[in-house]
Amino acid sequence: MAHVVMQSAEFATVEQAQKAESELKWLCDAYTDFEANDPDPWNQERIPPPLIEFGKRHGLDWPNEKHARFLLKGGFAEMVELLRLDRMVFFWGGGFDMGDEPLRQILRKLGATDVRETCDLIVKCTDPDSRIAELAQFLEDEDFEEQYFVDDYDDWAYFSVKLEGDNHSRMIWFDDSGVQDWAFVTMLYQLDGEDPRFAAPASD
Repeated sequence: MAHVVMQSAEFATVEQAQKAESELKWLCDAYTDFEANDPDPWNQERIPPPLIEFGKRHGLDWPNEKHARFLLKGGFAEMVELLRLDRMVFFWGGGFDMGDEPLRQILRKLGATDVRETCDLIVKCTDPDSRIAELAQFLEDEDFEEQYFVDDYDDWAYFSVKLEGDNHSRMIWFDDSGVQDWAFVTMLYQLDGEDPRFAAPASD
């Protein structure tokens, strides 16, 4: 299974995140229609028209480069996911970096204060012990037992969520194996309404 690579963006306000979500939804609809109706949608000699148009909507000439393509193992409509959690927007599909830096540039134009390819998140909570137990139980119930780690954070973690309380914190994290990638994705939906935000980069 391919690794999950996410376009992850944090915005200052919910309204900005909603605007970005709306623009990405437009792109998803346009690309789905393109794949369904174009006689040669996977032609590598041209830039897919939806990407050209999406760039124009935001003052960007979409580059004719492989890294900026939507390269998927499967159809766009079946593979691509778009999720907004409060002030954050996540966009991913098929394990590939969807749109690479051109898409991140557009997200910045839409007001993103930080855009990354992976996710290390912080969630404020009153009781980190109870919340991490709830998330772990959710993963167990979804048949992701042994596909996550609690505390003892390691440098090779790929995704993480730090439950931050007033006096102490707990960490749930995932490595870069395929099953753990999807365990994180499944758990991500459980953070809706908890105002997740990016953790500071490890180098800070």
